[in-house]
Amino acid sequence: MSNINTVGQVLKRPTLAIVTVIVSVGLGALFWALTFDFTPTPLPKYIQMYGISFTLTTIMMGFAIAILTGVNTALVLCRKQMTGSLGFKKSAGSSACSALTGAIASGCPVCTAPLLGVFGLGGALAFLPFQGLELKAIAIVALGVTLYYTTKNVKMACKM
Repeated sequence: MSNINTVGQVLKRPTLAIVTVIVSVGLGALFWALTFDFTPTPLPKYIQMYGISFTLTTIMMGFAIAILTGVNTALVLCRKQMTGSLGFKKSAGSSACSALTGAIASGCPVCTAPLLGVFGLGGALAFLPFQGLELKAIAIVALGVTLYYTTKNVKMACKM
């Protein structure tokens, strides 16, 4: 059975589907609020400043991060329900790392620069050619890799 089928089987469970929706909608709302509501640049001004293609890319990547995080959360909870333990020795670090990257990259690239200063990366955004969208791309790749390995782990542990 492929990994997509495993994710489908997990999401057929009502509680895990609800968890996925809650996490995805919550992070999507957080992304929208951090990007357009709590900043001095509402959506029309954001489009004016950065252009329509940058704005659409930012929005699509932000919601992709939210959805991938919701699915990853459901898979981890499924593993916990089926086996009683998380059982992730190697992938626990990657799950935590991708969740942290997703949380940092959830806001607009320019607005998260002060938060990145904590990690010593604040000034690095000035050198990035895509104005910080690279962080969202890294978060999506990290979440995708984590999703792949978590799905394999759930499939082996839960015999799906």
